[in-house]
Amino acid sequence: MTLLMPKSAVTPKPSSIPNSNYLAFVDGLRAVSILAVVGCHIGLPGFSGGYVGVDVFFVISGFLIINQIKDGLEAGRFSITSFYARRVLRILPPFLVMFLSVALVAPFLLPTPAITSDFVSSAFLSPAMLTNVLFYFRQGYFDLQANEKPLLHTWTLSVEEQFYLIIPFLLVLLFRLKDGRFGATAVTTGVILGLASLAGAIADTSTDGPNAAFYLTHWRMWEFIAGGFIGVPLVAAAQRLPRVALEVMGLAGLALIIAAVGLFDSKTPYPSWRALLPVAGATLVILSGLAQPRTIAARSLATRAMVGIGLVSYAWYLWHWPILTFMRFPRLGEPWLLGDFVGGGLVGLALATASYFFLERPIRRWKKATGVPHPGRIFARGVAACAAASIAAGSIAIGGHFWLKSYIASTYGIDGKGRLENGCRTRQNAEIPPDCFAGRFALLMGDSRADAMFGSFARNFNDMGVKLVLIVRGGCSPLHLSRAERENDRHHACADLLAPFERLLAAPKSITSVIVTPSAVLPNSVERWTGLLSQFDPSSTRILLVEPPPEFIVPILECVVLGDRYGTGRQRCIEPRAKEEKGRENIVNILKAAANNGFGNIRYIDPLDTFCDAQVCRPFEGNQMFYRDGAHLTTLGADRLYDAFEKDFRWVAWAD
Repeated sequence: MTLLMPKSAVTPKPSSIPNSNYLAFVDGLRAVSILAVVGCHIGLPGFSGGYVGVDVFFVISGFLIINQIKDGLEAGRFSITSFYARRVLRILPPFLVMFLSVALVAPFLLPTPAITSDFVSSAFLSPAMLTNVLFYFRQGYFDLQANEKPLLHTWTLSVEEQFYLIIPFLLVLLFRLKDGRFGATAVTTGVILGLASLAGAIADTSTDGPNAAFYLTHWRMWEFIAGGFIGVPLVAAAQRLPRVALEVMGLAGLALIIAAVGLFDSKTPYPSWRALLPVAGATLVILSGLAQPRTIAARSLATRAMVGIGLVSYAWYLWHWPILTFMRFPRLGEPWLLGDFVGGGLVGLALATASYFFLERPIRRWKKATGVPHPGRIFARGVAACAAASIAAGSIAIGGHFWLKSYIASTYGIDGKGRLENGCRTRQNAEIPPDCFAGRFALLMGDSRADAMFGSFARNFNDMGVKLVLIVRGGCSPLHLSRAERENDRHHACADLLAPFERLLAAPKSITSVIVTPSAVLPNSVERWTGLLSQFDPSSTRILLVEPPPEFIVPILECVVLGDRYGTGRQRCIEPRAKEEKGRENIVNILKAAANNGFGNIRYIDPLDTFCDAQVCRPFEGNQMFYRDGAHLTTLGADRLYDAFEKDFRWVAWAD
């Protein structure tokens, strides 16, 4: 999200847009957008859908920039080099100041190696304007982990700058195709692209997994195009409407934006068709304000307070999110409205104001006095500055990551006795390496919790002369691998595990050792578990059913590290045993029943007592950390589980 144009550039010539000199109400509309976004992020009541402010920014951006390019082409003074030079001067100075500040502070505030590893990627990719792609592959905008990413908000800049890598060349092409004018071809092209983008955004909106429509430019470009259509012909047509119609149009536009802000929330599938509300709202407000600057909506937005907020909105957007992120780490993301209001709200606004007066406005004055001298040099220097910032910030982030990783390992002993990566970890539709079956082998099945335990278990089994083979994918229940499930459904997110498992069942060498830990992804029942286990020969296969270790609400390693760092203690990191027993009662009964189902050669173990005493469950003992988050064990934690049930693991490996 950016406040795209400097003040001088948001003043279209009267010959281009009727009734416009400086469009104060557009700055006021920016204020609506940033207030919605900040209100949403700090958790103000009534602002649950404030993320739609991004869509409003995109419409404003399209209106200003597309019309600027069109006007320049029609006046014979448009230069792509000058265009990108202006973008560099407007976007990069405030961004780079924020970005480098965050990069310098982050290594001292980020709590775990997993979080610093994520930050390394965003530090390298933010100046390249590619974080929208990064975060599309990493997680959803509303996931809990979003609060751990200080540069998450830069996805909007990436979308914008990617769009503006394309649109100048497209407009130049359309202009030249019609001998130096824009006509029906340009309008038709815009309509087709806009409708195709909107249709894709509706079809590709996901509520489960990566949301391409939220993050990717081609599904967002219809919002820019909608703003770009607000030009001379449309404004001239609107001016022929009665004044009351323009008043209704402006107020209806504001009402649509406000409705989206108040009615949507993090559970609302978005963008989908719902993005039409803020986009249509912003379009109506701008169109009515251009046709009649004295409408109630335009005059309300053009007040001094709203214009002032609009002028600093870009920098406020840049600063508010990393401030909120860093403030929330010690609280483990727990809400604190007053603190977030002061931090992301007031402190963010103060930094934005300083950015405007001491950085952005001086650049505008210099540019107004000199024009854009040597646009090629400015653009080249901007690219060089981004490259240098990426290298510098990425290097700092890598250094911080390895320092923190070493500190955590040495202080909290998470690496235990060490991990063994034996090359037999199968997560996708691929051949299991033949050397995994050279000699004795055992099969480990489960979800990401089994994956976390694999390194420790593989080392222990290797000491017994047994290779451990893992069939796992995060979020995939082993019940997907039962015969009935495989026959009924082979088109789900876990389907790529089916082929390697089936090849394993069909191999000449029979499976003699199986370790299984359950998942809550599919409904558990005795019948389902019987269907899974019955695929193995009870006369030659030993099966060990491992109840998962207790789960915790908070991310454990983060909780302990931050509690130790800020002196807040570890009490919030533990859970009552009674609560854990109640939560796991059903699966415990199911696994016990499956183990006693008459197949023979099946044992069941429950590690609850390994991590809990009579009153509470603790994910640590002194400075020994058994968990890396709420559900996944560290290598040390897996060692603890193995040691507690070594006889059972030796039994399943036929080493007893």
